[in-house]
Amino acid sequence: MIDEHQSVLAQTHNENSYLEGAADSGLDPGTGAVAYKDADGNWQIRQATADEDTKRVVREQRNTPRGGMTVTDTGESALDQSYNAGDNAETVGFHRYDRARLRVSPNATADPTDAEVGWDANGLITDDIDGAGTDPTSPVGRGIELIERTDADDLLVVEFY
Repeated sequence: MIDEHQSVLAQTHNENSYLEGAADSGLDPGTGAVAYKDADGNWQIRQATADEDTKRVVREQRNTPRGGMTVTDTGESALDQSYNAGDNAETVGFHRYDRARLRVSPNATADPTDAEVGWDANGLITDDIDGAGTDPTSPVGRGIELIERTDADDLLVVEFY
């Protein structure tokens, strides 16, 4: 289904919405984000908050890539290279039926596949917003496949609504 092991982008059926701006704070690729313009008209990117209705996701930096890795490299994946506050952060907005790999919240149930998912307070995807069994009131998609990683955050393939 998804061949590239270092990419947030997975499969898009419509024109995706690429946008970049200065990160408000530290951002991790594969997390929810919101883009807005500051008082000077410059694009800023902030982390999505709990149950926020956004389909914008922080993506790994491609312009110019940080790390210079290829698929066969064994170094740090581009997905695991965070943006610092003030860095030029890249995001993409997804449409209905688009799919992406997203970082899974520790609040998520053991297997969030085939469940409605939304963002937690840290911009991570989950089917349990607060760790107390609360379903998302603003779900952004449905969990398709859980990708468990031993040395990094687990990922969930999500199909957006």
